Amino acid sequence: LGTAEGVFFKIKQNHEKCFIELLDKDEVMIVEYKSPDQAELPPEPEAQTYHVGIAFKVVNSKGTVFQSRADKEGRFAFTSPENGEHRFCFTVEGHSLGQDFRVHLDIKAGLDNEDPNAVVKREHLGAMELKVRNIGDSIERVKKEQKYFRAREVRFKQTSDSTNFRAQWFSVIQIVGMIVVTALHVGYLRHYFMAKKLV
Repeated sequence: LGTAEGVFFKIKQNHEKCFIELLDKDEVMIVEYKSPDQAELPPEPEAQTYHVGIAFKVVNSKGTVFQSRADKEGRFAFTSPENGEHRFCFTVEGHSLGQDFRVHLDIKAGLDNEDPNAVVKREHLGAMELKVRNIGDSIERVKKEQKYFRAREVRFKQTSDSTNFRAQWFSVIQIVGMIVVTALHVGYLRHYFMAKKLV
């Protein structure tokens, strides 16, 4: 039979809250939660970047097993990849301005006459989704970096063109100035020699 435990806590930004569970390998865990103090999680990944709310992840000795952003209420499900301690950690994502976020948590270890594969499939969770999500995040980071470098290249080209244009005009002004100065010198010398002859 599945076992459940209810937990209620408050969490602030920059204050991670973690709970430790000893799990067996291939054990299905269901985490049901409520986070009433946050707005509903938008479906678009880009909008989620600016959303203020709870983020959940599970970590074992080898790294992150599962991670996701939380809605006002819902549930997560995942399969533990190995025996041992698993840390269930909650953080506040976004700028919360010191606000407390209440979280009510029910952790179920095992299933009541349910097929584990069906639960994990229905919740669209597990190690494969985590890998896909991480790949998607990496692709988004690469796209942002490419966009940034393209913008830098455009700015550099604009600056270079502007500098070259100013340099060309400066050269023209220098040449015109030299011609004017030379003409004045020639005129002065001509006037000087003519005056000498007259003397």
